Amino acid sequence: MNRKTTSLLAALGAGILLVSGCSGPGSDSKSADSGEDGVIRFTFSPDPAWDWIQDQGILEEMEKDSGFRILQTVTWDEYGQFAGGHADVVSIGTYELQNLEAETGVKTVTFGKFNKAKDVMITANPQWETVSDMPKGCKIAAESPVGNTLIWTALLKQMDDRTLAENGDDLNLVTADYQVIPELVLNNEVCAAFADPTQSIPEFASGRLNIMYDGRSASELFGEIMEPGHAGVMSNLFTARKEWYDSHQEEAAFFLKVWQRALDEWAEHRDEIIDEYPQHFAVKNEEEAKWMKGYFANTFDWFVDSPYLTQEWIDKEKKIFQLLKDAGVAPADQPDPEMVVIKPSQS
Repeated sequence: MNRKTTSLLAALGAGILLVSGCSGPGSDSKSADSGEDGVIRFTFSPDPAWDWIQDQGILEEMEKDSGFRILQTVTWDEYGQFAGGHADVVSIGTYELQNLEAETGVKTVTFGKFNKAKDVMITANPQWETVSDMPKGCKIAAESPVGNTLIWTALLKQMDDRTLAENGDDLNLVTADYQVIPELVLNNEVCAAFADPTQSIPEFASGRLNIMYDGRSASELFGEIMEPGHAGVMSNLFTARKEWYDSHQEEAAFFLKVWQRALDEWAEHRDEIIDEYPQHFAVKNEEEAKWMKGYFANTFDWFVDSPYLTQEWIDKEKKIFQLLKDAGVAPADQPDPEMVVIKPSQS
């Protein structure tokens, strides 16, 4: 999801495949050639809603009824699998699309969504509710200077008129591995950090760490401050190779139908899914599970209601591309990646 290297090219060589499997009978992700009719080769990071529909037999039933198959490769290195030609569809963040196309030369079409960016800003100082409360020179930790950090940088400037930059005079951005970021905050080595809320459940539950901006994520703040009413800044879009999408639109429509069912199941069985797959939420005991369930119920559920894109949603989400160009991360002349509307009736 957000645990990606800065360079896509580096990811091609460094990625480690965690799990490879398929839902269709008698095949695997290596046995289907690119472009095979009725087959969708999908690579993504581990996901609880997907595990649920697979383990409940829902995916198998939908495939059997439709004649389509989804061959899945579950890995933290979605980049490498997709760019290396081993997948037709990848899950990827909106803020990563431009670099994917620029660095790999692969033209893409984005046709669906399922997870909003869930990163929050955390601190160990309960008096710091926003960065306006912080003195100049404060260090802010992030996994990378790009990706979701760019969204936060723009938000902090817009909301608080604070400038975040590497070696910055105002707020100083420092990078660290996502696993050690909470410890840096706890030890007061940095004033705050951008982090996955599942990384520090015991610390949040005990009050040792606090989520700033009233617990709101980058996605929520973007929808309030920069693009009012927009439920976007996605950490997981469904993006296909353009050449595959153009000749497999029935497969793409079926793919969204499956994900709509997965999202419906998440909405109906969320607490059960958290209990069934605690590893997806870094939950280790009943107390942490209770906190996580409360967070989803009362603070932020990053799963969308529907995977289907609308033109209005696309027009607003695409503004992120210009934001990244203005930040100098994407080339100014880089064409915007293509996003398309598939209506539920098409599936």
